[in-house]
Amino acid sequence: RAATAEGANAVLRDHIRPALAQLFGSGLAQNLRILYGGSVTVANATEFFRQPEIDGALVGGASLKVDEFVKIVEAARP
Repeated sequence: RAATAEGANAVLRDHIRPALAQLFGSGLAQNLRILYGGSVTVANATEFFRQPEIDGALVGGASLKVDEFVKIVEAARP
């Protein structure tokens, strides 16, 4: 089952960034861009891109359908 946008954000905030801070220091951990690699689709892209800890996405199957991929890219624009 794919994560929700809020769930993915919480994992990044509560687990991934703190682990990176322990390994590499807080400066790097806070400045590092993190891409979400789960099931990003046209239907949920906006919610993922609204999350403060998610800096982008690795788009899988949706990238094979040009019209869907374009909509995901548009959702990523500020």
